[in-house]
Amino acid sequence: MLHLSVKIGQFPSKVVRLDKAVISYNGKGLLKVVLSDDAEITYEDVLEQRRIAAELTDNKPHVVLAIAGRRTSATKEAREFSSQNVPEGRLAEAILIKSLPVRLMGKFFINFHKPNVPTQMFETESEAMIWLNQRLFESGLG
Repeated sequence: MLHLSVKIGQFPSKVVRLDKAVISYNGKGLLKVVLSDDAEITYEDVLEQRRIAAELTDNKPHVVLAIAGRRTSATKEAREFSSQNVPEGRLAEAILIKSLPVRLMGKFFINFHKPNVPTQMFETESEAMIWLNQRLFESGLG
């Protein structure tokens, strides 16, 4: 695991690189998770990503932009756990989809597992950011 600190815009961002994901936090309520193209996310991966997210955000209120890879998948255990166990401070999650197979899996995840936090899929990062910024504004953080 590699910890980096870089400047994005006018505020520092914390970045952690894992085998299957890169997780960054801008310090202003946005946690970004970029999943590897061919990664199959397991229950153990979810636990590790959640631990890193908690460290980066200090469990303070935040939204998540999850960018799925072109062939990202998740095990049944990972999907079930992710949908029913909302991390402390998480307000909403936008999932950026790059391919049809991942879109189908995402629709199944949202419709079947019914996440306990507002979750929506998007085709562009700008659409996802507008939606996430609205969630932050509604929570009093934006």
